[in-house]
Amino acid sequence: MINQPIPSSNSYSAAIRYHISNGTPKEALLLYTQIRRNPLCMLTIAPLILKACASLSMIHYGKAVHCESIKAGVASDVVVGTSTVSMYGKCCDVINARKMFDEMPVKNVVTWNAVISSYMRDGATETALCLFEKMSDRTAVSWIEMIAGYAKVLDTEMARCLFDQVPLSLKNVVTWSVMVDGYASNGQMKAAKDMFEVMPGRSFYVWSSMVSGYFKKGDVEEGKAIFDRIKVRNLVHWNSLISGYCQNGLCKEALDAFAKMQSDGFEPDEVSFASALSACAQLGLLETGKVLHSMIIQKRIKVNQFILNGLVDMYAKCGDLTSARLIFDNGSEIERNDSCWNAMISGFSIHGYCREALEFFNKMEKSSVNPNEITFLSVLSACAHAGFVEDGLTTFKKLAKYGLSANVKHYGCLIDLLGRAGRLVEAYRIVTKMPMRPNDTIWGALLGACRVHSDLIMANRVLERIKLQDSCDSSCYVLMSNIYAASERWEKAESLRIAMSSNRVVKTIGHSSVTLNTT
Repeated sequence: MINQPIPSSNSYSAAIRYHISNGTPKEALLLYTQIRRNPLCMLTIAPLILKACASLSMIHYGKAVHCESIKAGVASDVVVGTSTVSMYGKCCDVINARKMFDEMPVKNVVTWNAVISSYMRDGATETALCLFEKMSDRTAVSWIEMIAGYAKVLDTEMARCLFDQVPLSLKNVVTWSVMVDGYASNGQMKAAKDMFEVMPGRSFYVWSSMVSGYFKKGDVEEGKAIFDRIKVRNLVHWNSLISGYCQNGLCKEALDAFAKMQSDGFEPDEVSFASALSACAQLGLLETGKVLHSMIIQKRIKVNQFILNGLVDMYAKCGDLTSARLIFDNGSEIERNDSCWNAMISGFSIHGYCREALEFFNKMEKSSVNPNEITFLSVLSACAHAGFVEDGLTTFKKLAKYGLSANVKHYGCLIDLLGRAGRLVEAYRIVTKMPMRPNDTIWGALLGACRVHSDLIMANRVLERIKLQDSCDSSCYVLMSNIYAASERWEKAESLRIAMSSNRVVKTIGHSSVTLNTT
């Protein structure tokens, strides 16, 4: 038998580094398992593996690597130690990050930056500032970590104070970009624009921050104006524009931009497709969504969590629940988050498959993903439309089980559920004991139930409560007028219409829309 040559640590290092740089850290960890018991490799391999653990937020694996570096006697090495501090910080374990930092016999500026970043990520700005002030040497990264950290906790005033203190030799385009992004991320677009206009140089990142910031504020016109000023565009700029249109409900414009991006020579990536699929879902364009799905397959786009969610949501909202479920079930290798589950549950709910919505909710409860407020809203809506009163009441009580508080929309679904079932007294009692003020929608749902069940006594009680709210919503008054008319109390109906006119309560004009097939 011929002995196979043992690969060197350098060859393993190169392979692991390749996987990390190409966004496949799991493969890097698989390679590590082949050499983990070789102490001679730990000095060069450990920093890379710790970086992979940080990117995957695999703190337990990271702790194991930390232990193995101690056994190999390399944990005190400044590079290995710094990587360990960084790993703990990125995995949100600031206590172990600080412990490792304190135990290191030798530290460099990168080590200090790593522990400061850990505290900033944890929101512990005062501790981070104390460490920052103790640093004997600071780099541009040191200042950037502090500025970005304060901006993240919404303290742009302190972030700007630090920015103004950055030495001129360290105030580079990244420092400027981080400050502009801090303003833009917090919706302070005037301050962002003022700083953006005086920047000595602009990175592609800062252009994208400005475009995204304006769209996030709902200022579509200004966001598009900034985009149009970009002389050399890249895929990130286009993605900011497309997703910005989607966020503001301008889905046709989003799809037009998606097409224009390709005509300009840019290949869409996962972000592009996720936004385009969202646009199709909102517009109900199933055929266009199918074309996008085919493109994803043809271009061999990696189906990550965003693509999976986008496909499931698009098919579900467009009514193709068979395809939605097939994609959901086939996506078991990808971690399905609450958005993916919600897409299926709401899809079943809005298309009348209420029993299936409840079944999926039960499956979600048995999975590792907890339902959120949106999940409960979809399930309660399904129960209301299907008349599943007991299921709805049980579901509503489960909100507390997951540490969630019912909002006015959840109560609206509950009142609708009880009202449809004719349990008007129970519904009225819940409305009067709600922890927040009932809105016109809730009163309207209860009043509508009174009309369906011809309960004039309860309707009058509801109307008296509505009058106390000084509401100007005409729908409740119109409903009440119709209830009086249905019971042939014409004088009451007419007097209510006159009261509406006197109080200047304007009836909302109804609108209808149709989509014409021009092909």
